[in-house]
Amino acid sequence: MEFPAHLTQRMQRLPRRRVALVLALFAAVITLAAPHVPTWLVMVLAVAIAGAVWVVVTTPALSSDAALRESERKFRNFVEQSLVGLYVVQDGKIAYANNKTAELLGFDSPAQLLGTPVASLTHPDDVGILEENHRRRLTGEVRSIRYTYRAIRRDGRVVWADVHGSRCEYEGRPAVMGVALDVSQQVAFEHQSRLANRVFDSASEGIVITDAECRIEAVNPAFTRITGYTAQEAMGKLSRMMTGAGAELNQDMLSNLANSGHWQGEMRDRRKNGDWYPAWLSISTVRDAERNITNYVGVFTDNTRRKEDETRLQFLASHDSLTGMWNRSGMMNKFSLEIERARTSGRQLALLFIDLDRFKTVNDTLGHLAGDQLLVAAAGRMRAQLKPNDIAARLGGDEFTVLLDDPLSSGAAADLAERLLAAMGQPFAIGGQEMFVTASIGIACYPADGHDAATLLKNADVAMYRAKQRGKNTFQFFTSDMNTQAFEQLLLENSLRRALDRGEFELHYQPQFSATTGAVAGVEALIRWRHPELGLVLPGTFISLAEQNGLIVPIGAWVLREACRQGKEWLDAGVDFGHIAVNLSAKQFSSGDLLDTIRAAVDGSGMPASRLEFEITESTIMQNPAEAVVMLDRIRAMGAALSIDDFGTGYSSLVSLKQYPLDSLKIDRGFVKGIPGDADDIAITEAIIAIANKMGLKVVAEGVETREQADFLRGAGCGVLQGFLLGRPMPAADLVRLFEAPAVA
Repeated sequence: MEFPAHLTQRMQRLPRRRVALVLALFAAVITLAAPHVPTWLVMVLAVAIAGAVWVVVTTPALSSDAALRESERKFRNFVEQSLVGLYVVQDGKIAYANNKTAELLGFDSPAQLLGTPVASLTHPDDVGILEENHRRRLTGEVRSIRYTYRAIRRDGRVVWADVHGSRCEYEGRPAVMGVALDVSQQVAFEHQSRLANRVFDSASEGIVITDAECRIEAVNPAFTRITGYTAQEAMGKLSRMMTGAGAELNQDMLSNLANSGHWQGEMRDRRKNGDWYPAWLSISTVRDAERNITNYVGVFTDNTRRKEDETRLQFLASHDSLTGMWNRSGMMNKFSLEIERARTSGRQLALLFIDLDRFKTVNDTLGHLAGDQLLVAAAGRMRAQLKPNDIAARLGGDEFTVLLDDPLSSGAAADLAERLLAAMGQPFAIGGQEMFVTASIGIACYPADGHDAATLLKNADVAMYRAKQRGKNTFQFFTSDMNTQAFEQLLLENSLRRALDRGEFELHYQPQFSATTGAVAGVEALIRWRHPELGLVLPGTFISLAEQNGLIVPIGAWVLREACRQGKEWLDAGVDFGHIAVNLSAKQFSSGDLLDTIRAAVDGSGMPASRLEFEITESTIMQNPAEAVVMLDRIRAMGAALSIDDFGTGYSSLVSLKQYPLDSLKIDRGFVKGIPGDADDIAITEAIIAIANKMGLKVVAEGVETREQADFLRGAGCGVLQGFLLGRPMPAADLVRLFEAPAVA
């Protein structure tokens, strides 16, 4: 390519530095015309060349020095006002820079840049790239090169610069000339674009982009994973998420999008395999500069798992997680609805309150896992006895309820109660072991026994406790007098809790006599409650209540301390009372601090432990025989004697009996009562006495009320007699006079 002659003449008159710069710019344009060079850069340099040529052309051929200076001024102004940064680097320093370069790097004028090392204006991580590119151009390895690097502005801010340059001669020496453009916004946009692409591809939510006609333009991998449709299968199809029946556009949704630009909600979608699933969909609009909708962007999640979790949570909120029956909350709501329907239709309902007997023993003995398995099995047996419309619930623990229609005179409630008792009475196989439990059932009827769910439940509960009092394994209908008795029981319990602190308990002592000599062999300490309003309350009224609410442990400890105190007082007075027998309850025996309680009572009173005898029932020691043996050995090591109370009524066998460190057996009054008229009672009593004597155990018969009974027991070999015939329980002061009286014959 050749310049025209007149242009050549004009350029010959320019200073060499200006000519070199013009030629370098021209060469740069030619170089940048390669296909890989951005059009914008070629155009910018073309404009620069055109300006330079214009300066030359518009200068008169026979210009004076003034004209040449004017030409140089025009050229310099054009370069200085260029929209791109122009610079020359020589020996690693800025040799020339225009205004745009100074502006890009944050300097007030190009003069401030001259002599500045390029490395100090470059991000540390990019200095190596910059120096390598300069070397390659200066050595001629490449004619020109283009790259993007991070420059450091004067204020320390980083800018991205797109640079294109080549080798040139500047003032007679090699240099690098370049064109620089601030592309920070472009780089940031590309970064955001790449980030958006990564988010689009890696998002766990399905993303679908449609045009304004709701035809799919793009989907992400999660869309394919959720729906089963690939991107190729979805492209160009009408999005079902934005359509209704018959693939017509969901006008309501689109109207809302047009107004607010956003819509979200739950919808049903269908997978490629035909399965329907719940989806939570959020749609936004994309608009152009004229505010016209160009695209819709939908983001959706598969709500199948969440809907399943919601369903399960709703179920657990109203149902028992162990048995699947209604829980207390769900039951009360259900019962209230059924009562309202019964009120409207004039029907009668019956509510059964079911409590498993001896469940606590199973739980304490075999563990909670076995207890849970028993509850599940019991619930299954209950369900098997119910009709489809009957409503069963587990209140908690071992308590269940059933609500059923009970037309007048139908006997439906009683029939169901009997079937339930029969079903519960069959043995359960739990963990490879066979176990037996029974049930006690209370029944309350609507509307006779209550007009709301809470009242019916309370009255059925009261009736259930009456069934337990009748011996368990039975059912009991609610009667109005039960509430009165229950209220009295509640008042009694409240008074019982304060009785110990108020000192309302006292001990009476019933004497025991030698069957052969008639002398006092010992006394049994029996608690009495002197109620401020009810007077003297016998233990049969409040002991079971104390067992239920746990007060039996502190009450038992008081009995032991008072008995030891009285015994010491008698000893100090020279009264020989033999021994004092004190009853131990099951809760005391398993309380964990029984030995400390005994030791404290003995040490505190000063009475020898050898004067104590503890009476324990068979059922108490049979709850955990191995631990019972250890506890009995420790009590006996303290010097106290041990006796099995109510022998013959529990579950012990002769095999287990011989392992316990016992001193005596006490024949239950139930056997003594039938003597001498009942042959079975006679046989059992004789056998007990014979066995005890063979084992070297003392035998005590309680409940002796007739001379015939005393004579028979004495003849059978019974060693000690106790009963109303010989002496009733009495205060300690009255008993002293008995000690002073002659022996009973």
